[in-house]
Amino acid sequence: MKVGELYILSKRATHQTFSEWKGKPALYLGEDPERSHGRTRWHAFMVKGERRITDQSFLKMLDPLTTS
Repeated sequence: MKVGELYILSKRATHQTFSEWKGKPALYLGEDPERSHGRTRWHAFMVKGERRITDQSFLKMLDPLTTS
């Protein structure tokens, strides 16, 4: 994941977040320094103008929207 790049939810899941993210571009803001500590890493995204926090396991369901 690269800060400032767009990602899109690409994997089908039963996770509650799926319906909130489906078909919407998500701007990666990076690790959330307020919540990331020790072994737990939290990641921040901007989705539909709202800041969203996810854990590491959610990242595998996202694919880059743009190509470099």
